[in-house]
Amino acid sequence: RRSALLFMENPQTSGGQPVPMAGEMFVLSRRGLAFTASSGSRKFQAGGQLFLSPLRIVFVAEESSGSGLLGTLFGASKANVLAFDLPLATLERESFNQPIFGANNLTGVSPPLPGSACDGADIHWCLSFQDGGVGTFLPIFFGLLAEMRSRLEAERSGAAGAAAGGST
Repeated sequence: RRSALLFMENPQTSGGQPVPMAGEMFVLSRRGLAFTASSGSRKFQAGGQLFLSPLRIVFVAEESSGSGLLGTLFGASKANVLAFDLPLATLERESFNQPIFGANNLTGVSPPLPGSACDGADIHWCLSFQDGGVGTFLPIFFGLLAEMRSRLEAERSGAAGAAAGGST
């Protein structure tokens, strides 16, 4: 089973930014997002900010997710997640949706990391762009996703070739 969505207890610095992994650089951020995820009977939701890197999407909840439009959607008592990490390497069935009523959103499915808060069933997630900003996000996101999948395929092909070459 591949690893994917990780519920992180406190992945942000005091400035509300996610902590980058070694060698990682965030290339884009978007404020005004509503995030929902479900895995089996577990449900997560919050308003906040998205950060995009060549490795992952990180959603960081805003401390004030109980105010404004996001507060109306996800009142402070319902915001039950600090951050979610969505590695690009394990995203599946991602889809950009433009509903007639409501915000543009990106949905997908990710398998959970063993031992995470979502251990067990696949995670179905949705990032709703309440304040717009998808025109810049989408081409960068889908470009990084294609690059990640190409890199993974090359690694698999190289590993398969090395295994086949070693057995002759």
